[in-house]
Order: sequence, then C-alpha cells, then structure tokens
Amino acid sequence: MKRERRVFTIYVGIFLCLVTLAFSVLLQKEGYLTYLDSDMASELLLARRQVDTHSLVQMDWLYSTEVRIVQINLLYALAFLFTPSFFLARVVGNTLGLILCMGMCAYLCRRTGASWGRALCTCALLPVTASAVYASAVTIGGYYIVHMGLGFAGAGLWISAGKRDGRRSKKACACFAAMALLLGFLSVRYVLCFVCPMVAATLLDVLLAKQPCGRQDERVRFACVTLVGFATCLLGFMASEVILPRLFVSGVGSASSFTFNPLDGAAVCQMLFTVFADFLKLLGWRGGVALFSLPGVVNLCVAGTVFLGMAMVVRTYRALDVGEETQLAQKRMIRLAAAAFFVNLFCFVWIEGTYLNRYLILAVILFVPVVPILVQRERNGWLRGAFLVLLCVQLGLSGVVLLTDTRSQEKAAQARSADMMDAAAFLQEEGYTHGYGTFWNVRVMQERTQGALTCTGVVPVETEEGAVAESSLDFIRWLEPDSASDLDACAQKTFLLLTREEEEQLGSWLAYAKAPVVYENDGYVVYGYDNSEQLIGSMLWGKMKLEGAFVEEDAFVLEASGRMRVPTTWREAGNYVLTLSCEGEPTPDSMVQLYTGRNFELLAEQAITSGENEVRFSLEEDDKYFMILIKSGSADTLTVRDLNLHKQPL
Repeated sequence: MKRERRVFTIYVGIFLCLVTLAFSVLLQKEGYLTYLDSDMASELLLARRQVDTHSLVQMDWLYSTEVRIVQINLLYALAFLFTPSFFLARVVGNTLGLILCMGMCAYLCRRTGASWGRALCTCALLPVTASAVYASAVTIGGYYIVHMGLGFAGAGLWISAGKRDGRRSKKACACFAAMALLLGFLSVRYVLCFVCPMVAATLLDVLLAKQPCGRQDERVRFACVTLVGFATCLLGFMASEVILPRLFVSGVGSASSFTFNPLDGAAVCQMLFTVFADFLKLLGWRGGVALFSLPGVVNLCVAGTVFLGMAMVVRTYRALDVGEETQLAQKRMIRLAAAAFFVNLFCFVWIEGTYLNRYLILAVILFVPVVPILVQRERNGWLRGAFLVLLCVQLGLSGVVLLTDTRSQEKAAQARSADMMDAAAFLQEEGYTHGYGTFWNVRVMQERTQGALTCTGVVPVETEEGAVAESSLDFIRWLEPDSASDLDACAQKTFLLLTREEEEQLGSWLAYAKAPVVYENDGYVVYGYDNSEQLIGSMLWGKMKLEGAFVEEDAFVLEASGRMRVPTTWREAGNYVLTLSCEGEPTPDSMVQLYTGRNFELLAEQAITSGENEVRFSLEEDDKYFMILIKSGSADTLTVRDLNLHKQPL
C-alpha cells in the first residue's frame, strides 16, 4: 500500500510537471510580442550567430555585463539546428532549459530527503508564472533559467558534501569544489547569490551549535568543506578576471567596481519597502484591484501563503533534529535559503546599483526546495493543508490572470509593432540587408525578420557646445558582433531607422547630414545611405566642435587660428585614409593631426595644402580615444570640403 502510494505521487508529480510546462509554452506563445524586447532578442541573435559560425562561444561578441559561456543561448543554438524560426527556437530553448532546471531542483530535493513524488511536485512550481517579472526574466526571456539550474546543482552538491557516508561524501566534496570553481569563473552573480550564502549558512551551523565543536565534529568538517569550496570559487572568479578580458572583447563584470551606498536611514527604509513590495509582486500580488475579484483573491492568497509559510519555516526549523542526518540536511537547506535572501538583501540595500526587481528571483529561488521539507515535517495537518491550498490557488489563479492579461495585450502589442514591421517589410523589398538604429528598436526588428536584417546599435548623444549639430549619433557597442561598428561594415546601401521622437531629437544633425528619406510612416522614418562609411562619417562630423569656424552650405570655413576637432571616438584597427579638399592659401602651420590612446599620443600629422589632401595612417589595435584635429593655423581663411574617412581593405 505504501509503495503504491509512492508510485501514485510520482505519477502526480510527472503530470503536474507536464501541465506546468505546457502552461509555460502557452504563455510564451501568447506573450511573445507583449514581452519581447531587444535584450531578449539579443540572446537569439547570439545563438543564431553561434550556429552560423559553428562556435560554442562567440569570442568577438560584445557581451553586456558578463560573458555568455554557459547560458540559455546554448539551448537556443541547439534549437536552431532543427528550426529556422526565431520564435520556435525561443520556445524550444526555454522549455529545454526549464526541464534541465527542474531536474537540478529534483536532485536538490532528493539530497534533502524528499521522496521522488514530492521532488517532482516541487519541480512543477518552476514553470508556473505568477507575475510579469518572472515571465519576462524566466519563462519568455530565459535569462535566469541556467542561473537557477546551476544554483540548485551547487546547493545539492553542498548538501551532499555535508553527509557522513564516507566514500560518497568525499566524491561529493570534490564535485562541490569543482562546481564552486565553475560558478566563480562564470559570474560574480553566482558568488553573491549562491556561494556566499553557503558560507553564511555554514557559519550559522557552527555558531548556533548547542555543544562546543570538537576537532572531529562533523560541523567543523563541513565548515572546512564549505570554506574550501568558497576558496575555489574565489579562485575561479580571479581566473575569470585575468583570463576573460584577454579572450573576449567585452562583457566582464568586475566586483572591483562595486561601491557602498551612503548611510541614509530614509533611503535604507525605502529600499527595504521596495524589496518587500517586489517580493509580493513576484508571487502574483497586483495593486489597484477590487478586493472581491479574481486578482483580489490572488492577493489574499499571496498574503496567506507568505504568513503561513513563514510560520511553518520557523516551526519546522525548530523541530528538526540535527542528530539525524536527513533532518540535519533539511535544516541546512532552510539556513541556505534564508542566508541567500539576506545576503542578497544586504547587497540590494548597501551596494550601489545591485538591485532590479528581477534580481529578486535568484534571492528567493532557493525557498522552492524548502517547500517539500515543510510539507514533510510540519506536524499540524490543518496548517500544512491550508498552506498547500493557498499556494496552489495563488499560483494557479495568478497564472490564469497573467495569461488573460497577456492575451488582452496582444492586439496592443501588434499595433505597437505594426509600423516597425511595415518599415522592415519595405527594407527587405528594397534589398537592404544591414542598417543602423537605436538598440531598443533594431534588435526586435532583427528577430521579427528572422535575421534577414542585421543592424548596428547607435544612440543619440548631445554634442559639445559649438559642435556642428546640437546632437549626433554614437555607437552603443552592446550585444552585437564587434565588427558591427566597423567603418566598412556595409559596403552596399544601408539605412538608418529612427522613431519620430528620435527624428525630432536629431533634427539639427539630420539637417546637416542631408540624408534622403526612403520610407516613413506614423511611427518611424528611414534614411538611406550609399554605404556605412557615408553614415559613420556624418556621425563623426556632426559631433565635430568648431572653434573659429562655421558651416557654410556643404563646406567648413576656418578663420585664422580656427580649429575643427572630432571628439574622442571608438575606431577599429586597420589602415585608413582621411581625405579633404582645401580652398584658400594654407600656411605651414595649417595642419591635420590625428591622436590615439588614453594619453592622446600623436598618431599622424600632415600639413594642409591647397587642393586635394590625403592623410594615411594605421591603427594597430582598436582605439576608443581616436581623435581628429584640423587647424587653419595662421592662414586667413580656409574652406574645407569633401571631408571623408575611408578604411582601406587589408
């Protein structure tokens, strides 16, 4: 009878896992346009590039804050081997990621003594989406799926390393040290979210012991194992700080850049309130809803689940007997979950720039494997039953509300993107393949066109006082190939996509650039260029500061001692020629000077002559401090035309 009951709970767990996975797929389908943004699209574009270049890791990709060595894009790339559809690749990759994450969660639950049935039922919680934050960061965005899976695996190995079964424990210790090394190498986020809490929980294990720890005490051994894991984690992190910057062009986030927030009681209280409010929202709480409504019922269930859950955690924690190995492991799991929350809370409150609402997911995710411990150990059946009922109603109803809201937003999302897709359709019909635009527009357009259009991200920037235009464009160099910003990135015709708001912001620069409008609708305007050099040249000259100089029709007029200076800008390595035509009578001190490096070393210098001028130079490596200076010297008046920067083929 007992065996049949166990088999039945396993079937129930499998069924719930399938149901919640199906729900996540449905939400991805209904919420694709609603939640899709350029950050999400960039992961698909990276995966597509991995497939096209047959590379597991893109060495020349401009990553964001951390290099994507082990991340969801690997699963997207795997999906691309079977389908060219970006949407299907996203759904397949996220679903595979959730399955792997659920497997790691089941492993952790088993390490803490949960039966297979309880472990599978717990895993079914992970695909359930109760809030828009979880939907955008996990279910559809896929950002934290791998983070959660590695966190569960690391915690499972940490729990196993603390057991007393000799030979197996030694293997678990070695595996835990190796996992800690990997976590430290992959990201500082793993160090703060998972490994540091393990150290804090272990210190509590020793400090809260009722009896003094002896040399042979298991707690001392476990503390040593944890500290060894922490040391290997730090070793992995230091290795990443040394190795990754030498292998990748960007994307290494360093903890050395962290700074403490100032001591401010009001600010601290405000942050604590914000974190608590976001925690409730993560569970499905919705503000501004009627008390007697479906969202109102969800809010009541959220409040009840949190209250009863906290009560059960305290009751269960106190009742666990550390003399019994399984209960000791369960007590350590509860300590780890609590430590993960408070370590992250410390970072959120005291370290500048470490909090976004989605960061809370990793701070609380380790409470999921605590649920089967509470269900197993809580002796009050009414309390246990009430908690489970509230939890199931909360997650189920909240998921239904979210799905309903998402469906109702689909038409609005289609309407918002209609102008973009009309512009994209025109560009494809006209044979454009590469263009430029602001990040939050072009990455989405790339995914929506199935990669038919490739784009370089640019951003409007205010120029210095006295510049050619009040604002110009600069490269964002973010989540794209390193070569996307090259001067010769597109030898054929290219385009610049701007929203109507961006068009207004860049009005003075557009008037100077005189680029023809090739398409426009209510939301977007598209400008055409012969090639990327023409567009990038307009970006450079638009930022150029004029001193004793002014623009006259298609020429720059320099008075005596006049200067034209292009501010420091990023330029890739290569051979270049700067050309210009000069009218007037230059003097020996009429010069073109080029500077490179942080210390503004003189790269090239050439006197200006009347007529056509060419200045040839080479950049041995990429330089973000490249600067151009054109001086009239003591000449009375010089007129400069046809200013052009050309990159020569290798």
